[in-house]
Amino acid sequence: MKYIPRWLEHRIAEVLKSHPVVILTGPRQVGKSTLLENASFLKEWRYLTLDDPDVLEQAREDPKGLLWEEKPTIIDEVQRCPELLLTIKYLVDRSGRKRQFILSGSGNISLRKAPRETLAGRAKYLHLTGFSLRERQGAPPRFILDDLLQDRKIEPAEVKNTRDLLETVWRGGLPGIVLASSDKTALERLGSYVDTYIQRDIQDLMKIRHPQNFRRLMTALAQATGWESVQEELSRACGEKRSNVSRHMSLLKDTHLLYELKGYAGRGERSYRQSKYFWFDSAAACFLAGIHSPRDLKKPHLKGRYFENFILQEILAWGALQLIAPEVSYWRPRAGDIEVDFVIRANGKVIGIEVKSAENLTFGDTRAMREFLKSHPEASKGIVVYGGNKIYPVASNVYAVPWMAL
Repeated sequence: MKYIPRWLEHRIAEVLKSHPVVILTGPRQVGKSTLLENASFLKEWRYLTLDDPDVLEQAREDPKGLLWEEKPTIIDEVQRCPELLLTIKYLVDRSGRKRQFILSGSGNISLRKAPRETLAGRAKYLHLTGFSLRERQGAPPRFILDDLLQDRKIEPAEVKNTRDLLETVWRGGLPGIVLASSDKTALERLGSYVDTYIQRDIQDLMKIRHPQNFRRLMTALAQATGWESVQEELSRACGEKRSNVSRHMSLLKDTHLLYELKGYAGRGERSYRQSKYFWFDSAAACFLAGIHSPRDLKKPHLKGRYFENFILQEILAWGALQLIAPEVSYWRPRAGDIEVDFVIRANGKVIGIEVKSAENLTFGDTRAMREFLKSHPEASKGIVVYGGNKIYPVASNVYAVPWMAL
């Protein structure tokens, strides 16, 4: 299968000019190994994977011998041998920071903790998400979010759409699912992905005494995608003590599978207390929630929430390319029935994002955004991402943006 270049390649090349070590993280199967093996600027790099038992054995017993060759080196699945990082630190320092390494692995606690101590000042973290919508089409990394944050004028336009919204949301961004030849193949791969993750990654990180309860917790969280999740309710749903629910949710967040959005608060404002949770990928969320085909998403109460999850992963793909990671939250006044789905703070600017799956918008659909902009002078603009195909101002400082144009 032909390799589809990833937008993060440019950031990796850019970071290597200032850091001798890049640590590339991200959930399993988002394409980290494929990128490192196929990116044109890495063709001359030496590639090692600790999935190879012989390489792993030497990494543990003879790390200097493994890394004797003084050429740029990629080490994949490095979390399998955290002690190798001491040797990498030694080689980087001995060479006057001329030795270069790219270390890659899933969003693993053991990978993320050790380098902060061992490679402090030498390593830069980069995070790979699944495909964004336009990335898989080979389009350049241009985002309307950048236009908003840089105060560029948003011109009305019509956007050509060749994709079905429900199919796109159900397929998500995992390369193996997106590129599957049929929905049946995609479903089979999703099942294998979830089972493999539980068996291979979670059990490696933490002893789960009752795997069936952990699976029930993931299902409960997936069914509550985009909703406020209360740990007492989750505890009842999965049959685990609240302390275990908290511990397992922390694990899911630490491995970049679950994202917690806290309430946004401007100056002098108290934030809404309850967090909302989203999955890293809308396809995984759908599968865990028992949504096994695109047509199952047609129910309005499902369509909107998983569409919202999909838009968040598009925002995260954009965020992974930024020099400074943006803050993503949501806004809900402590009294009232309105809500702005996403609030992004980046480069000293704040913008709001509402998500509507409808193909047409009315002025009334901007009520929450207008209230947000009115009460937050630090936020000058907002957008409503929707299921239509036209970019246009739907209210003062509020723009309608088609979902495929984000």
